[in-house]
Amino acid sequence: MGEPAMPIRRRLELSIGETRLRFQQLVRLTGLTGQVTVVVDGGRPIAAIVPARDVLEPPPDPPKPAAAPGPEAGAGWLRRIEKVREDVRRQHAGRIRELSHALDEAWQLLDQLHPPGTDRHVDTLRAAHGDVRRSQ
Repeated sequence: MGEPAMPIRRRLELSIGETRLRFQQLVRLTGLTGQVTVVVDGGRPIAAIVPARDVLEPPPDPPKPAAAPGPEAGAGWLRRIEKVREDVRRQHAGRIRELSHALDEAWQLLDQLHPPGTDRHVDTLRAAHGDVRRSQ
């Protein structure tokens, strides 16, 4: 497993007891993500779990800026984005159809149980949702 391109640098403060309980997890997480865990005693920092590379090796040179991607990289991303958009549109259209069908069934049941003019509250709902019912 390689190192992440840009390590995640988080700082976490834990009590001695919590650190003791989670020590193995914290050490592995530190090695993977570069997280720094500060051990506190009564709110006062007393120790830290830091990545070994921060202590054993000199800091690396700052990364050099990457060359700007060419137009073909942008076109690839645009294709991917459009595919995701189309997938989301298709999913939403299906869900809208399902919800519209369920709403139609609910209104049909309401119309059977409380025909227009028999229940003032249902008539109020009919008037308030009339535009939604007509657009289906």
